[in-house]
Amino acid sequence: MAKTLKDMKKAVLKKSKEIGHGQIKGYDFDNPFDAKSFFNSFKDVGFQSTNLGQAINLVKEMQKEKAEIFLGFTSNMGTCGIRDNITYLVKNKLVHFIVTTTGGIEEDIIKTYKPFLHGDFEADGAMLRKNGVNRTGNIFIPNDRYIWFEQFIKPVFNRLYARQKETGKICDSVEIIIEIGKELVGKKNCEESFVYWAVKNNIPLLCVPLADGAIGDHLYMFKKDHPDFRVDLTKELEIITDKVLEDRTSGAILIGGSVPKHHIMNAFMMREGIEYTVYLNTGYEGEGSNAGANPEEAKSWGKASTDKQEAKAVKVWGDATITFPLLIAGGFKLK
Repeated sequence: MAKTLKDMKKAVLKKSKEIGHGQIKGYDFDNPFDAKSFFNSFKDVGFQSTNLGQAINLVKEMQKEKAEIFLGFTSNMGTCGIRDNITYLVKNKLVHFIVTTTGGIEEDIIKTYKPFLHGDFEADGAMLRKNGVNRTGNIFIPNDRYIWFEQFIKPVFNRLYARQKETGKICDSVEIIIEIGKELVGKKNCEESFVYWAVKNNIPLLCVPLADGAIGDHLYMFKKDHPDFRVDLTKELEIITDKVLEDRTSGAILIGGSVPKHHIMNAFMMREGIEYTVYLNTGYEGEGSNAGANPEEAKSWGKASTDKQEAKAVKVWGDATITFPLLIAGGFKLK
């Protein structure tokens, strides 16, 4: 049926209602720069900036409510400069429980020996291999760092093995992390390490799965020489579950997906969910991945509280090397 001009105008110029809230606007750079106003402006920009603004406000609320803050992150955060931001939070006791992977632990330790270097996403892999250089994204890690790490970790395993032989008690994964932290004491650049500060400040630090990465490689080699060496991997479950069952107001800041995110959120099923969650990742929900799962999915499992008065959560879709420093600067009280 042919449409008249009047019909077309009616379709295009449809009457509307004021649905929504607040005004979309950006930071006004005409005024003298003010950091507090700058971070407050994120929530009004739209898209992921608004989600980041909400995350900043949730972190502020976690602190106001004296929530126990669980920090989970994947190993690539130890690889890049985010490692130093994490160290800041742990050193200043701004987070209270940490879960990461083996790569996060070992690369934090290795950086106390030598730094990682700027590289290129498009670097020739065969050329790098020929020159003994490992690449993670656009970060280069010469292999001498891992050769040093083998020498660093040997005394740790030797002490734990001697203790096991003496007492008959199997060591656990948490003991290994504590011993690694003790091994750092007095060494050059040890205060740059979040492992060092976690042990020093008595902040629980869980490494899951421990048998991955370079630590796993050295566990394998050590066990070949000491077949009776055992590591109990259940202690970490006891520690996180006991902490969760204290039933304190709790919040989680979760960078990436993988085991750290799930380890923390799964524990909170034991008490019908956590009160605050901030996800920082690029995971796509459509693939059904752990990283892609949004806060509403967590509610379905009982990992996040379903109480609308309590449950406060947001996912910020983006590269955490950008979003996490902004979250710290905007959400935590800095010196």
